Amino acid sequence: MTASGAVPQNAPVRTRRERRSRWSIAIGPGMVVGVVATIALVVAMFMAWQSGGVHPSSIPAAFLWDRDATGDPSFLVYLIPLAVLLGVGSVLRGGAGLRILAGVLTLVVVGVFAYQLHEITDDLGVSFGDAVDPGFWVAAIAGAVGFVSGFLPTWLTSRHVEEVV
Repeated sequence: MTASGAVPQNAPVRTRRERRSRWSIAIGPGMVVGVVATIALVVAMFMAWQSGGVHPSSIPAAFLWDRDATGDPSFLVYLIPLAVLLGVGSVLRGGAGLRILAGVLTLVVVGVFAYQLHEITDDLGVSFGDAVDPGFWVAAIAGAVGFVSGFLPTWLTSRHVEEVV
């Protein structure tokens, strides 16, 4: 300011700074790991589970409690809803419980299948390891990864502070 009280033309103008906060949502590790587990479970549906190229669509659903089961519906009756449950739990904000449930149920289905197959191979004198194909292992890993993803946050929330002039 000059002696007359006027502001010189070249003087810097003071401005008021305001702080505004903005919330943002980022994809979290639970969602990413859950989606990976869902994709793995879907891929396992198209892979062979038993030696000889036996796919889940060829395995009767009743095989879980009856080794001699034949007919429909197929094993996909269990796998498709589990994949849907795992996928939905991966994209919902509060989907951790769904991912844990889907992971546990997938491990139960795979575990009971393994038990029944082991009983058959044991009766035939064949190695269990020789009787299973990669689809079984992919589904087992997908169930375990889906279970673990339930303990990871689905979404990350952070608060960004911006200064506006």
